[in-house]
Amino acid sequence: MLVLVIGALAYVYISFNYYSPDDPAVEVDQQKLAYFHDSWQECRKAFRNTAGELEAQVGRGEIFSVPVASKTDRDLTIDFFYIPAADTTEKLVVIISGTHGIEGYVGSAVQQMLMSEFFEPGMFENTGLLLVHGLNAWGFKHQRRFTENNVDLNRNFGTDRSLFDTKNDGFVALYDMLTPKGEVNMSSLGDRFFMVTAINQIARKGMPALLQAFAQGQYQYPEGIYFGGQDFEQQKSIMTDVLGRIAANYHTILNLDLHTGFGERSQLHLFPNPVDDPELKITMEAVFEGYPIDWGDSDNFYTVSGQFVEYIGAMMPEKMSIPMLMEFGTLNTSSTVGAVKSAHISIVENQGAHYGYKREKDSLKVRAGYYEMFYPPSEKWRTNAILVSRKMISDVWENFEEL
Repeated sequence: MLVLVIGALAYVYISFNYYSPDDPAVEVDQQKLAYFHDSWQECRKAFRNTAGELEAQVGRGEIFSVPVASKTDRDLTIDFFYIPAADTTEKLVVIISGTHGIEGYVGSAVQQMLMSEFFEPGMFENTGLLLVHGLNAWGFKHQRRFTENNVDLNRNFGTDRSLFDTKNDGFVALYDMLTPKGEVNMSSLGDRFFMVTAINQIARKGMPALLQAFAQGQYQYPEGIYFGGQDFEQQKSIMTDVLGRIAANYHTILNLDLHTGFGERSQLHLFPNPVDDPELKITMEAVFEGYPIDWGDSDNFYTVSGQFVEYIGAMMPEKMSIPMLMEFGTLNTSSTVGAVKSAHISIVENQGAHYGYKREKDSLKVRAGYYEMFYPPSEKWRTNAILVSRKMISDVWENFEEL
């Protein structure tokens, strides 16, 4: 019996610590890879330059930046490119990158591709476009998902402060597991056998409950992961001002927020919260016709408090606002190994940000896992991300215009 237990533990350890999902079977395209950059400064420069080229082609538009205040950095901005519809104020498409900092590297690449390859002057006769680059500029630049205040921006948007009274009892119950203290030591027994601990919790609570506790967002522990804040971050007022000026002129707004991390590797997923409004749900199904939508009420997903794309509709309730979070999968989180691996990476990265690392190799190991989860270095993965996003956004744009 002891031999069987040891063998099972060894299998769990190996499968977890050496887990690496397969890349898509696509041919690497260097032209597509040119949209990806290794620093926030390069991404911002490329966004501004490409926006300038498209503005010249269209013959109108507005490129502008809004500074982001920081205790440590004087050169942070959220960058915008707005092309007004020529003949109507009926429809507006908003495409956002970098809500989760490091995830902005892929979102920026997609925005650059759309401006270089997809958008044409004739597309803006009846539909306006607003590109938002690097919503969480600090996290983007410093390669974290969170703001300088450790706040998850996609848990921080709301119309009033009642958001910060939201309770996540599941997170409280798992606080010690999700918020370890002290320097990260990836050779410790706790980190080596994190999978065993997680499987025990899954057996007790079930995967859906564990996912909800982990990722819903929590407003009690500033040092914890998915901390939604105890006050609104400055991005709320910035976006309220920008949208109040631009989106207020339009009747129907499609909000696409580009993310990475959750879902099957190389697939572009659609992850809205559950929608109670029947008319809105029918409209969303029409806009994303042909693509499966995970409505946030299945066993493989979770609901989120304080999402940015939902805030746009909440601040302008008189409009038809269509929110959609688009997520490029990386670690096959529908599998137990992938889901637990993703959780472990998030936990130790947060621990390292607060308490540091015992050794340099611990920092490097965590950083490598963080990149694999949110900005995979695989050239096949990156090529595929550009290909599938162009196809989906092309179809979505056409469907939206036909509403």
